[in-house]
Amino acid sequence: MLNKVLPIKFIATKQDMAEVWPHPKPSNHFMPEEYKKLERFVDNDLHKATLKTCIPFMEAMTAGYIIPFDQDYVVDSLEKDFSIMPANREPREVDYHSNIQIPKEWHQLTGSHAGKFINKWVIKTPPGYSCLFTHPMNRFKEQRYRIIDGIVDTDTYVSVINFPFIMIEKNTQFLIKKGDPMIQVIPFKRQSWEKWSGFYFEKLHSATENLLKSKWVDKYKKMFWHKKSFK
Repeated sequence: MLNKVLPIKFIATKQDMAEVWPHPKPSNHFMPEEYKKLERFVDNDLHKATLKTCIPFMEAMTAGYIIPFDQDYVVDSLEKDFSIMPANREPREVDYHSNIQIPKEWHQLTGSHAGKFINKWVIKTPPGYSCLFTHPMNRFKEQRYRIIDGIVDTDTYVSVINFPFIMIEKNTQFLIKKGDPMIQVIPFKRQSWEKWSGFYFEKLHSATENLLKSKWVDKYKKMFWHKKSFK
C-alpha cells in the first residue's frame, strides 16, 4: 500500500509579491555546493569514506522544506548590538526581542537583543499535523546567526509565523542574499508516546548487528532506511 501524499500549503501574504519572493521548496533544492562536490571516498579509497555516505546526515539536511529569504539584508553587527537593513528599506521587515525575555546566563551569547525575521508565508497543514521550524540543518557554512527553533500546530494556527534568531558573528558587516535558506520547515504528525527504559534481551538488536557486520558501506541505506518524499 502506497503512503498517502499529504498537502502542505505556503500561502503568500501579498498577492502582488507572490512572483517576486522566492517560493518555498523541498529542502533538497538547497543542498550546499560543498556537499554536492564532496566525493563519497577520499581518492577512491574504500577505507576513507566521507559523510557523503552517511544517510542520517543527508536526510536531516533534506527533510521538509526551506523558506528562502525574500530579499537582500545588510547586517551590521557589533559586540553587543546589531542592526539589519532590508533591500526595500522598510523597517517592518525585521523585528527585535529584548534580552529580558531570556535567562541572564544566555546574554553573553545573545547580546542586548535577539532579532526576528518576518515571514512572508502562511503555512497550513492537514488536521493533526504540526511543523518544526529550525535553522537549516547540517549547513555548517552559515554560522553568522542562529535561528531559534520552534514548533507550531499549523493545522489550527493559520497565521504568519515569524522566526527569532540570535546574532553569532560580532564586529562585522555582511550580506544575507535573496534566495538563501532562511528556515527549514519539517511537518510531522502529532501523537502521544510513553517511555520505557531498562534491560531485556532484544533479538532484533543482535540480528541488526550481524547484518551491519556483513556489509562494508551503505549498510543502513540498503538494509534499514525508508526513503521519505517531500515535493
